[in-house]
Amino acid sequence: MFRRFVFSFPFRLLLLDFKKNLLLIIFWLFFFAAISNSISPAYGVAFLFWGPEYLDKLSFFSYFILGFSLGGFIMAYNIASFIKNAFRFPFLASLRFPFLKYCLNNFIIPFAFTIYYCFKIYFFLRGEDVMNVANVFLMEFAFISGILLFLFVSLPYFYKANKDMFKLFGIKHKDELSYTSDIKNSGERNKRLIKESRDWYVETYLSKPFHTRLVRSVQHYKKEMLKDVIRQNQHTAFWFQLISIVCFLGIGFLGDQRIFEIPASASLFFLFTIFIMIFSSFYRWFRGWSTPVFILFLLGFNAIHKIDLFVNNRAYGLNYNTTLSDYSYYNFKKMDKRNDLLLQDINQTISTLNKWKIKNTDPINPNKKPKIYFLNTSGGGLRSSLWTLYTLTYTDSISKGKLLNHIQMVTGSSGGMVGAAYLRELYLQKKSNKIDNYYKKEYLTNISKDILNPIAFKVATSEWLFPMQSFVVNGNRYPKDRAFSFEEKLEENLNNVFDKNLSDYYAPESNAEIPMMVFSPSIVNDGRKLMISPLGISYLTQNARTTKTYYNRLFDAIEYSRFFEKQGAGNTRFTSVLRMSATFPYISPVVSLPSEPRIEIMDAGLRDNYGLETSLRFIRAFNDWIAENTSGIVIIQIRDKHKNIPIDDNPPQTMAQSLTRPMGSFYGNLFEVQDYNQNQQILNADAWCKSKIEIIDLQLRNDKSDHISLSWHLTAKEKRKVLASLYLPENQESIKRIIELLK
Repeated sequence: MFRRFVFSFPFRLLLLDFKKNLLLIIFWLFFFAAISNSISPAYGVAFLFWGPEYLDKLSFFSYFILGFSLGGFIMAYNIASFIKNAFRFPFLASLRFPFLKYCLNNFIIPFAFTIYYCFKIYFFLRGEDVMNVANVFLMEFAFISGILLFLFVSLPYFYKANKDMFKLFGIKHKDELSYTSDIKNSGERNKRLIKESRDWYVETYLSKPFHTRLVRSVQHYKKEMLKDVIRQNQHTAFWFQLISIVCFLGIGFLGDQRIFEIPASASLFFLFTIFIMIFSSFYRWFRGWSTPVFILFLLGFNAIHKIDLFVNNRAYGLNYNTTLSDYSYYNFKKMDKRNDLLLQDINQTISTLNKWKIKNTDPINPNKKPKIYFLNTSGGGLRSSLWTLYTLTYTDSISKGKLLNHIQMVTGSSGGMVGAAYLRELYLQKKSNKIDNYYKKEYLTNISKDILNPIAFKVATSEWLFPMQSFVVNGNRYPKDRAFSFEEKLEENLNNVFDKNLSDYYAPESNAEIPMMVFSPSIVNDGRKLMISPLGISYLTQNARTTKTYYNRLFDAIEYSRFFEKQGAGNTRFTSVLRMSATFPYISPVVSLPSEPRIEIMDAGLRDNYGLETSLRFIRAFNDWIAENTSGIVIIQIRDKHKNIPIDDNPPQTMAQSLTRPMGSFYGNLFEVQDYNQNQQILNADAWCKSKIEIIDLQLRNDKSDHISLSWHLTAKEKRKVLASLYLPENQESIKRIIELLK
């Protein structure tokens, strides 16, 4: 019995995968790691697989779609394995429906994965506390039904197209005849099977589920007949792959339809399915040369994307077909010397500040100077968007609308700026009598909706190749890539409140109707800041004039509106501005801008995650005005993590950990390093600032034991954690202090 197990077809196929099919094993290991929360736990990858959302909710259909996509991956795995390995098992040619028999016996990895996956889904749903046990099992049923449906949909094709001995040569199958096994029970192996086995000896196979048969010798068949049967079945499987790839890519044209916003995890299964099918197709044609040919294909495919035709991820509204801006030191120096622009921008901003002062002066006590407020909000995906919106609406409501009136400028990065921009727009709509109030619960629901699904779908079906569709903004054509999907989904979630250009905020900002917003994404090429505002803000980019210090000046920031004035910077869609400040590698991609050389823009958090540096630049530029016209400065920092993080243990390191620790530690502590630097800037500000500065922190509870994903997707439990953080004692004390200062 032990020998029969060791030399069973399923077990031999498992060993063969580990020896000959490492690529397939790597794909399976990736998904095992994903559902076990071993891949990027900080980014919530596992939650995408445990709790797939479809049309913004967990449902029977969301799990059904997830199962259907996994069924496609399982079928692709079986096809790839069959194409590469079937020739090693000549006895397959003597069976009826050889490919289907192969799939049945190649069950160990898919079956183990599915069982493990079901356990993970169960414990996740019970932990989320959003369903009772009966509904959890209904979701499990939907998941398994999706897997089985894809497999059953595939079966008719293979039943009809599979070639076997009878169909090719009219020979009746051995497994339909009675026979006497010539395999002895003495423990010895069958010599004839050893001779035929091509190093992969097999004694038993599954002919049906739970039904085992003995393998029979096929030495009485001509070798060419056996090879023809295997080749015909491989040909059938290849055409199934080709049709599937074309269908997957064709679905990409329908990605704009909301019904196709399938769960991000399902899109990942589809993406890996396409990769497996493409690689096994290469093997079908090139055999032993498939790996080097595939590598050459990837190198060529990579080189093609250097062509401007394939440059995607643009800022919508900018003109990329006109003269490119000169990104050079010569141009930096020229703009740094424009004292006329500097004076113009300072005077314009002072005019805005005077309007802000009039708005916030107490009519009963006009001699009392108001405090000027700055809002700094950190990046952190949806958790920061929700946290920023919730803390601001809560604090503004109990201050009876005073907080937003007093905020002069908002800075920060990524998700925090998305949440702040959403509230600012709602605040503006309330002033225009378009909405009753901006405290409604539905706005919290809107800001926390998933953005990841359409992005993942776009990547899986088209963008890895090249965008096959385009659209027009202001007469300029742009590709529909994942950047487009990000902006479209954001607008859909927020009921199209950002259907505006950057310049549309010029009037309300300059008239102090709403706070100024300064976005400061980082330039990937050299780390400079790109300062984005509808107003002139050259005082934030030009070097301060010094009288005692002489040095070689660096130009660490450029002003977006003036640098790209000829390309129509003011016509940039506001959602593109938000995207430039919130780029996230592989999700919301870096943005290419029309300059020479071409610059690319990345998340503002790379340089100034909390926006404090930008706020201090503004305060220094208007140091005298603030000292004369206000009673002090209040900086509110809305943070997605605590400033004083716990000190981690440092257990003994493996060799691999020791090698990766220096760089991993540096990037892992990037935001902590920024905190240390900004702490020093605050100390320095005490020397030059003429006003008192008070910094108040509102901090999200986000420690390792109670982590909230850094993602554009949040689970229901994570959303509850974000909202609950407001009631932490330290946050309640901070809100109490803000209210006292507003009185």
